[in-house]
This record gives sequence, structure tokens and C-alpha cells, in this order.
Amino acid sequence: MGNPFDSAAIAERYVRGRLYYHPQALRIALRQLAMDRVGVAVDVACGTGLSTRAVLDAATRVVACDASAAMVRTAERHPRAQFVTGTAEQLPLKDGVVELATVAAAFHWFDPPQVLAELARVLRRGGGLAVYSDYFHGRLVDRSAFAEWMRDEYMSRYPSVRRRPHFDPDAATAAGFGPTVSSDHEWRVPMTCEAAAAYLVSQSNAAAATRGADLPELQHALTEEIRPFFPENGPAEAIFTLRVCTTTLQR
Repeated sequence: MGNPFDSAAIAERYVRGRLYYHPQALRIALRQLAMDRVGVAVDVACGTGLSTRAVLDAATRVVACDASAAMVRTAERHPRAQFVTGTAEQLPLKDGVVELATVAAAFHWFDPPQVLAELARVLRRGGGLAVYSDYFHGRLVDRSAFAEWMRDEYMSRYPSVRRRPHFDPDAATAAGFGPTVSSDHEWRVPMTCEAAAAYLVSQSNAAAATRGADLPELQHALTEEIRPFFPENGPAEAIFTLRVCTTTLQR
């Protein structure tokens, strides 16, 4: 899969537009794994470090890696986190040193057998793997027209880029992991039209289609286009889906 987040300009979009849903998703993942706190964790495809910030609440030390150097450079540093540039297929870790591996909104860019074999290499036996993501299809409370606009206008203008499924339980089993637990959860968050526009231009489909565009101009135009869908005095309540898949290394 191509990486649409491989430039400083796209990393800036990510910083401006992404929402911090990670603590909610990670709490669900830890419940599914029956885990509390761990020693060493690896946050694969850490991006700008939002996911790493959440993992730090559950781990003593976190190794955070991403294939995009531009994304890693934007991450806020922390004394218990080590940020490195590297691929999910070749993690900079010794065998069996990790108790928890997390992947937020990125597994669909990977080759599942290769990455799961690598995760199985660095995890201890009994270590947990959490793969989670957020999904937004334009659902705003009491404002169904926005979802129609996203489907008919936005997605036709910026079609989805090629990607793999959210997770592959069969490939996980082949790599030595146990049964996968998968669950979907609703997450509601206040969102202004400005925040919605920032979020939309940070998505992979918009990033790939508008790579060379001027960000302030692009975001302003999109904000004005969607403004009629939002309340005049305050945010709308956006409805996201959090999908969480977890499994444990068995060998």
C-alpha cells in the first residue's frame, strides 16, 4: 500500500485535523485483553504521536515507530517514549521484549502476514496486540443531510484509496496469535464545521487527491461548503464508530 502521509505538509494536516479518540479505544482494548499496565509497549505506525500519548497511560516505556519521517518529526516528545522511523515489517526491537503492541488506524496499509509475523517476533508469549481505528461517515445528531453530502459529494470528489481490511484474524492465527476479539463502539464528540473540515482534509483519500494544494485555502473552501450543515452558534454532535480488535500471542 502507498503511504499518503509521507510529507511535512500532509503531517501538518494530520496534526490539525485528527481527533484524540485513542484513550477510549485503548481502554476497550485493554479490557478485551484483560490487561492493566505493562512494562514495554510498541506503538506501530505512531503517526504524529496521538496514539503514543494514550499508550503511555498504560505502559512504563513505549517505542513508537512510523514509516514516515515527516510524521515522526511532528510527534510531541516524552521521556518514556522513544520515537523512531521504521516500518511495521522491520521493527527496531529484539525478540520477545514487548508486552503490548498497538496499531491505530494503520493496519489497512500493511501486508498482514509479514507484519503479524514481525509482531509475533517482538512480543512475549502472552503479550497483547490491539488494532483499533475510528470511522466517520458524516453522522451528525439531527443533521442527516451532512451524511448525504459526504456520500454524494465528498466521496465522489475524493474517492477512497486502495487499502486492506481493518484486521486479518486468519493471518493472526497463522502467525501464532489466539482468537481475535472484535467490537464496535459509538463515540460522540462535539465538532464545529471548522474542525470537521480539518478532519476531512487529513483523511487519506483527501490527502492523496490534494497533495499539492494550499492547506489554508483548501480548508477554508471546505469549511464554507459544509457550514450550512452545522448549527450557527456552536458545534454539532458527531457520531464516530470505534472498531477494536485484540488478540494474544500464544507461542
